[in-house]
Amino acid sequence: MNATNLLDQLSREYEGGVVSTISNALGEDTARTQTAVSGALPALLGGLVTKGSTTEGAAGLIDLLRKNNFDGSRFTDVAGAVSQPNGLSSLMQLGGPLLGSIFGGRTDTVTDWLATQSGIKKSSASSLLSLALPTVLGFIARQLSAGGTWSASSLMSLLAGQKSFLQSAQPGLAGILGFGGPAGYEPAAPRAAAARTAEAEPVRGGAAWWKWALPLLLLGALLLYFLTRETGPERAVVVQPTPTLRVEVSPTVAPAVSAALGAFVEKKLPNGTVLKIPSNGVESKLLAFIEDPTKKVDRETWFTFDRIEFDTDSARLRPSSQEQLRNIHEILKAYPQVNLKIGGYTDNVGDDARNLKLSGERATNTMNEIVKLGPAASRLAAEGYGEKHPVADNATEDGRQRNRRIDVRVTKK
Repeated sequence: MNATNLLDQLSREYEGGVVSTISNALGEDTARTQTAVSGALPALLGGLVTKGSTTEGAAGLIDLLRKNNFDGSRFTDVAGAVSQPNGLSSLMQLGGPLLGSIFGGRTDTVTDWLATQSGIKKSSASSLLSLALPTVLGFIARQLSAGGTWSASSLMSLLAGQKSFLQSAQPGLAGILGFGGPAGYEPAAPRAAAARTAEAEPVRGGAAWWKWALPLLLLGALLLYFLTRETGPERAVVVQPTPTLRVEVSPTVAPAVSAALGAFVEKKLPNGTVLKIPSNGVESKLLAFIEDPTKKVDRETWFTFDRIEFDTDSARLRPSSQEQLRNIHEILKAYPQVNLKIGGYTDNVGDDARNLKLSGERATNTMNEIVKLGPAASRLAAEGYGEKHPVADNATEDGRQRNRRIDVRVTKK
């Protein structure tokens, strides 16, 4: 008997305006929040699968459900739960303290992973996991109630077989949550965190602590001296206490464009892969062109990526770009006859040669990231055009931002 895809059922409860409500509350971009939700749900369900893989763990989950009044009737309407006054804060207050029960020592690792793969702040990722957890637990409680049996064995049976669905949805989760490796497997990040915790433990046993503390203090004093002393006409960097680091990002499209991407819809490709993509996003436009026999390949038809980002004045792609790059990979895999070309563009600010070089590096890095996912390098090409072919007025900040972009066109289909 084939296992039921619980993740697919759970994801449907976050359709409609739920993501918009959450993104507004978190102060995050809607598209990034959608990506984060698509990561948070399998992460939470994966945590339950891992914990519920033993009789003892499953019994602990049953006890957690009962103690927190998850009787199968709570959170049957996710949209209603998040839209009511103080709905999101109530969910976070309930779910936050329970994250440790689900992930154990992996909570910070999962939060970091979610923030990185979606591009939202770590604090937002933590809040999202906290508010989503009660809805996931409510969903599991409903499944148990529908089955008519609340027991460790029934929960283990319910969760069994979900690993393949979770690995397919978010391949990186297997190692993080520990269900992708052999028995006893523990991913490197939690082990490293545990090692750091062990190193941070104070040395017990009298005054022996100074034997290791004194060299560190001397090293710190020496480092501070070199960092703060004058070095000629320029002042060296001064170490400031607990600085706030802000990474400035240069989006390839204006925020107004992101707001016009439309609702995320499911698109089934010829090979059976189902993509969740914005109805007005580049993936939808690219697929429409590929699938329309009346659309002929030419040199003028380009489509602009809408969720690709780079660090300012750099060709380094931000983690938030990965979701769209994976979608392009899936499209190439489903249409093996299709070839693409990536074009990079800048605004007209600065040196022409520098702009041309930067646009080429960005286009090449975008192409290389797609190639890393699987398609043959011969199916893709990349070129930088600098400030040529603007799509908006460079006299305005909005126009310049729109001109800093990455485009794609079909060269064979």
